[in-house]
Amino acid sequence: MKNVRSYRAMALLCRQQAVFHPEKSWKYLGDAERWEHLAEAEICSLFEQSNTTRPETAEVRPAA
Repeated sequence: MKNVRSYRAMALLCRQQAVFHPEKSWKYLGDAERWEHLAEAEICSLFEQSNTTRPETAEVRPAA
């Protein structure tokens, strides 16, 4: 989750720069979108890891 927070913080900084530098806002907003995409990819990765590493709770045994 540390990476997600860092990526979102970078996206926020880019959006703030877009406000302060309107002549380059297209560049900063594109960068913000890239950082948000990285955050979403990290969240998906963490979600998939949590679902694949979870131990099975019920053991299937053949009927006797």
